[in-house]
Amino acid sequence: MRRSLFWKILIGFWITFIVITQAVWLVFYYYASQKEPLENRIANRIVSLQFTSAVTVLEAEGIDGLNRMTDGWPTTDQRHIAIIPLKIPLTQNPQRTSLIPLTDDVRVEHVKGGDGKYYLLKYDVEALRKEYRPNRSGRVLFFNIPNPLLILGGIGGFLFSFILAWHLTRPMRLLRSGFDRVAQGDLNVRLYPVMNKRRDELSDMARDFDSMVERLKLLVGAREALLHDVSHELRTPLARLQLAIGLARQNPQNVENSLQRIEHESVRLDKMIGELLTLSRTNAAGLSDEEYFDLYGLLEAVVSDVCYEAQVPGVDILLEADDCVKEDATVKGNSELMRRAVENIVRNGLRFSKGGQQIRVELSKVESEFVIKVSDQGPGVDEDKLSSIFDPFVRVKSAASGKGYGLGLAIAQKVVKAHGGTIEAKNGADGGLIIDIHLPLWEGC
Repeated sequence: MRRSLFWKILIGFWITFIVITQAVWLVFYYYASQKEPLENRIANRIVSLQFTSAVTVLEAEGIDGLNRMTDGWPTTDQRHIAIIPLKIPLTQNPQRTSLIPLTDDVRVEHVKGGDGKYYLLKYDVEALRKEYRPNRSGRVLFFNIPNPLLILGGIGGFLFSFILAWHLTRPMRLLRSGFDRVAQGDLNVRLYPVMNKRRDELSDMARDFDSMVERLKLLVGAREALLHDVSHELRTPLARLQLAIGLARQNPQNVENSLQRIEHESVRLDKMIGELLTLSRTNAAGLSDEEYFDLYGLLEAVVSDVCYEAQVPGVDILLEADDCVKEDATVKGNSELMRRAVENIVRNGLRFSKGGQQIRVELSKVESEFVIKVSDQGPGVDEDKLSSIFDPFVRVKSAASGKGYGLGLAIAQKVVKAHGGTIEAKNGADGGLIIDIHLPLWEGC
């Protein structure tokens, strides 16, 4: 029970409800005690009527008339009044005299009857009050709190606390069950649809849980697809390695050619594994080794390196930027990963470009972000394939598609997202592929 939130809420709210009801009762009891009790007011009114009538009848008709009148009273009322005959008057000038005030426990009056005799008429007011006073025997707790109020407070408080505890803990039980199912590998569990249309923080938590599970499902699916693609891509160079080794064993005179093939495939494997490690690094949460670097200087270095390779096919690579951007293009992040991302995009354009064509790299500042635009004059990409070119191992069918592994643009997308930016691809109006990178400015800009 100590570890059950349901029982903690139930007992806690139940005790709170009881305490509140008792506190309210004590407040009413205190203010009621400041006024004359109800039984006293009732008794005083009855005494005033009966005692006045008795005195009037005794004065007019004597003791016989009073007896006839009291014979019609209830037996309980007859016990409250007493008539004491007097041999002599209490005063030399007998008259109706109030000896004790009306509000006291006993009312006494000296009366001269109609028969010429004197009487002392006494009325037990306190006895009459006791008849109208509530019976407080058998009460529990302090200040004689009525049992019905205690029972009502106990049952009502328990039901209220039970419903409230169930209402609060049911979503938590669902969340616990959902986490257990996720821990067992079930990523199809969803909690928000079973929250009975409630609109509070717990339903928001259920919605966030569903988003988390959906994201986990996508990540697991992406990892499984990546593992499948990696195993498929690695199988080809490994098969070539095995074939080269087999040929070397069958034909010792062809060992040199086999060694060259083995070396070539080893370089391909090393390059692929390096790109996979880079992709895995960009998938990690956050960026390690964050720093501030000059984005324009980074683009200059990338363009300078790629220009050296572009001399062979005869492709021109141009870098353009506004003067204000050249002076200050500071970005926060990992410069090495960002360099790899931009270099992959530019090299991708170079792979699909022919002699005499151009690749333009433009840097500009638009409101609160930097925009890098890389455009080439190659064949472009089919519209239905634009959304998938950033997926790992996706290669556009062309004569140059066999030169890469389909990891360059995937790495670029991961790096840009890790820096809080966005990347998109589109075909140019005059042909070619245009890739835009949007990176946020750091707070000092």
